Amino acid sequence: SKSFGDKPVLHDISMEIDEGERFTLLGQSGCGKSTLLRMIAGFESPDKGKIWIEGHEISSLPVEQRPVGMIFQNYALFPHMTVYDNIAVGPRVRKLAEPEIEKRIDELLEITHLQDLKNSYPQNISGGEAQRVALARAVINRPKILLLDEPLSALDPSLRKHLREELVEMQRTLGITFLFVT
Repeated sequence: SKSFGDKPVLHDISMEIDEGERFTLLGQSGCGKSTLLRMIAGFESPDKGKIWIEGHEISSLPVEQRPVGMIFQNYALFPHMTVYDNIAVGPRVRKLAEPEIEKRIDELLEITHLQDLKNSYPQNISGGEAQRVALARAVINRPKILLLDEPLSALDPSLRKHLREELVEMQRTLGITFLFVT
């Protein structure tokens, strides 16, 4: 459960999602979908209740220790960093060895078709490419669950359809559980 002031946003939420499944939460703007994702990711704390992933209670774990990746509505790319360095942020925070970071990034650049853009900056790439950078950054630490907070909403309909298909293909390739909010 979660309230902001005296306004309840979420009350007695309980859900189970099978490993490797794509699960979509639909709802009106302001109904608490993003708040739920932010609680799972660790950016917000529940007022009451616990969050479990694969039999492990994670409610008290800090963000960087949760087995979760997240793509935000606006992608949240760092404008002063290249595509490569944007993707490398998470593993560097977790102190992963540089050779392993490089191996994972090369693999993800290939999967996301971004090899030629690894030295580009976010302001020099398209919206669809930025979305793929955000996706690579979200999965590089090999999370159990990927949280997607309306990641396609800012794109035009034809690009949105194409990227939705790419997300499904990437989810199949990586075998990560997707929790999609729209």
